[in-house]
Amino acid sequence: MDLKGIYPIVPTPFDQEGMICEASIDRLASFMIERKVDGLTVLGVMGEGHKLEDAERALVVQRFRQALPPEMGLLVGVRYQGTDLVIRAADKALALGADGILLGPPTLQSDDALFHFHRQVAGAIGSPLVIHDYPAATKVVMSPGLIGRIVNEVDAPWYIKLEDPPTGLKMARLNRLCGENLGVFGALGGMFAFEELDRGAVGIMTGFAYPEFLVQMYDLFCSGQRDAAMALFYDMLPLIRFEFQAGIGVALRKHILVERGVFQTANVREPTTKPDQKTIDHLNLIITHLRGKGYQL
Repeated sequence: MDLKGIYPIVPTPFDQEGMICEASIDRLASFMIERKVDGLTVLGVMGEGHKLEDAERALVVQRFRQALPPEMGLLVGVRYQGTDLVIRAADKALALGADGILLGPPTLQSDDALFHFHRQVAGAIGSPLVIHDYPAATKVVMSPGLIGRIVNEVDAPWYIKLEDPPTGLKMARLNRLCGENLGVFGALGGMFAFEELDRGAVGIMTGFAYPEFLVQMYDLFCSGQRDAAMALFYDMLPLIRFEFQAGIGVALRKHILVERGVFQTANVREPTTKPDQKTIDHLNLIITHLRGKGYQL
């Protein structure tokens, strides 16, 4: 599968008892299909994959695959500290219908060990692999040189979810080192989505709760309407910024999905930090401001 376009990172919905809400998964899939995204990424950092049991992870993958049309891509986040565990989890996700793997690195700071890890995983599973380059979450810094070595020396369909700022400078370096061997997805909450597309990103992979505007911006950009894409992005940027707050971003996005009639609850599994009412009020101020400018939120 050739990955490109808008691949929202989606949260995992829970019911009032804190269990997986399968009905909300179905509604979320329909919601995303209606907004014409190109695919979904589940069980990433935003999907709270690290807070789910193996059986719950399998249920999430299976339910999304059943709810999505066959031609719509489904990527699954996998991150464990052991290479064998990663390979087994990736194999299971692919068997359940995933089209590719969002691959988080184990927590070690050794270029040789990380290169060997990516080579072993790529050799074992043979699907598209999206390197998750997010030091704030993984605590691992992957230099452009290391990523270039992986992509150029290990035969696999390689992509990267680039979340190591400054993303523009790193993307430029990766473009020089890897060329067409690496597809770069802009991420980091969508904070630099327009600039990343302008530098040649193949798409955007982030959790923004209004994905229709990312789709619109991407379509405008790809059709040569650069100024219109830029204007839309600049209008959305205050909302993108507010949603992506460290510690409460998942809760805010779930809150919006509840308000949009998609999720039953905004529950985030403990341990977590919950936004207070003043934070919700500030979020609503931004939404009201954008509605005043004519946007349908």
